[in-house]
Amino acid sequence: MIIMSKNSGEIVIVHDSASSLPADYSSKGYKGLVEVPFKITSIGDDGETKLWVDHAFISDEERAEFVHDLEKTKITTSLPSPGDYMKAYTDIIDSGVTEIAVIPMSGVQSGSMQSAMTAAEMLRDQVNISVADCKTVSIGQALLVTQADIENRNGDFNSASEVVNRVNELSQGVHVAQGFSNLEHLHRGGRVGKATSAIGGILGIIPIIGEDEDGELKRIEQKRGWKKTREAILNHVTREVGDRAVRLAIVYFESDQVDAFRDSFENDTRFVRAVDINGEKYDVLESEQRMVTCVHSGTGIVGGGALVIPKRR
Repeated sequence: MIIMSKNSGEIVIVHDSASSLPADYSSKGYKGLVEVPFKITSIGDDGETKLWVDHAFISDEERAEFVHDLEKTKITTSLPSPGDYMKAYTDIIDSGVTEIAVIPMSGVQSGSMQSAMTAAEMLRDQVNISVADCKTVSIGQALLVTQADIENRNGDFNSASEVVNRVNELSQGVHVAQGFSNLEHLHRGGRVGKATSAIGGILGIIPIIGEDEDGELKRIEQKRGWKKTREAILNHVTREVGDRAVRLAIVYFESDQVDAFRDSFENDTRFVRAVDINGEKYDVLESEQRMVTCVHSGTGIVGGGALVIPKRR
């Protein structure tokens, strides 16, 4: 059961589905966190068009159908439009809330942030909407959204602007690394160059991708085989966070590596696990197998990330 804090009913956090949050992250009836989905279209050789609204797969059959479309048809994604954000904002306003904090996908990787800002400008006379540039996506974004939500539920914020300022502070402590069986999907989406994308899939070489300080994707290194890739991901993230307290997250899609990776990630003693207000260690956040994740990343992906949590200023 969610206990609503003094502020969790007064400030609502909006995020897009690139964060890949698990579908059951928020308990039923909790209104403090609202997702705006990406839309995905597949076009077959016969011209048949199918529209998918980004969400977690609800059955093995749906997953199989989507993976088939991903591999056999032309797939395009549509970022949330200003109208999509406007609908989310007005629904929140209608509930009596006047403070909305938005944490969309990195502004350099998608126009979702611009859509959020455009819709916010249209409503500036009615409500205070503050939009963050989280400079990350996927597990990095998920860690920022969930940490902001946790602190919001604790009643730590008095305005949407305070939430966004905290996200901007936290974003400096996001460290992620993800291994891909190939980079074809990231190349098709314009997120890595042709030379970089050609590396994946050659003689079992697995490229490992991270993010720079502006939120752009960058190649960290490459390894031959998944065992060395898992070790490299762990080494990269632990090296970046040092001995600071962190929350942890993993992401995967259709990878038989996830069990071994989850165990090694959860049990790595080099991580100092952050704790909540009750002194309990945070669980490892397992990002959902979302449609938009595999459109941009393909089906062979496993990765981990950590969020350093500084004390609030």
